[in-house]
Amino acid sequence: MSPLSKLRQENGASPAHSWLQKQVYEPKRQRTVDLVKSSVDELLKEKQRVSLASVATKSKEIDPEGRGISESAILDNDEARVYYESHRSWRGSRRKRSNSNPSPVTAGRVVKLDRDVARVRQRYLQRSKEALVEQLLLLEQAYAESEERWLQRQDAVLTWRLRAEQAELRLKAESKATENLRKE
Repeated sequence: MSPLSKLRQENGASPAHSWLQKQVYEPKRQRTVDLVKSSVDELLKEKQRVSLASVATKSKEIDPEGRGISESAILDNDEARVYYESHRSWRGSRRKRSNSNPSPVTAGRVVKLDRDVARVRQRYLQRSKEALVEQLLLLEQAYAESEERWLQRQDAVLTWRLRAEQAELRLKAESKATENLRKE
């Protein structure tokens, strides 16, 4: 049952829609279930991989109308989805995405001001959450170290500036004293 159908059912669909459910939606739902079961059984019989793409392709071959079913139709139909998932070749977690080509995480990477931000965004979106967290920690550490170096340099500049001002005052005082001695 589609999410929209579930929502309508929860909100109490009007009796006028019940005939639509029986005469239109239920036959379509059942057609999807039948095609998924036939396609999966045929793929298993032929010892081929059972995937969304292979089921959709096989359904077009065995469908008398030649239309077949889409991958989203399999996923949106609860009964068809359960049958597909119980026979699919792939057994991993749905949410886990691995990046086959992860970019190295380095804090010392030079970041140019005129870089292509859209490309960088795409690269970040392809990375795993763990890799992004690792890079964020490295960048925060690099920023903290940079901030500390900047503060130390500013401290040194201030120290030398104060020394220079004191030296100037001493020189002025000495030159005044020398001038006063000459006048006497």
